[in-house]
Amino acid sequence: MNSNVKTYITFQGLKGYNESLNSVSKEKVNKKVLLEDKNNIVNNILKNIKVNDLIKIIYYNRDNYFLKRGLILELNYRRRYLLIDNAKIFFKDIYDIELTN
Repeated sequence: MNSNVKTYITFQGLKGYNESLNSVSKEKVNKKVLLEDKNNIVNNILKNIKVNDLIKIIYYNRDNYFLKRGLILELNYRRRYLLIDNAKIFFKDIYDIELTN
C-alpha cells in the first residue's frame, strides 16, 4: 500500500444522530379507518373520475401515508385500482382524493 494514502473517517458531530433519523423515518403508521361519510365522498369521486384527470390523492402504502399529484394513467374498476405516475394505488388504500385543475 502506498504510504501517501491516508484513511479518512467521516465526521460525526452528533453521536447517534444518524441512528435517530433512521428510526424516525422508519416509524410505522397504522392505517386509519374511514368514517362512513368520508368513505362515501371517496367512493363518489372514484365513480366520477376518468383516465387523464389530474388528481391529488392521499393513500396508504407499506406502513405510511403518501401524497401524490398527477394524471390518472389507468383506472381499473374490476380490480379496484388506479395508476398515477406509475404508482398502482388500490381503492381500499385511498384516504382522500380530489380532482385538481
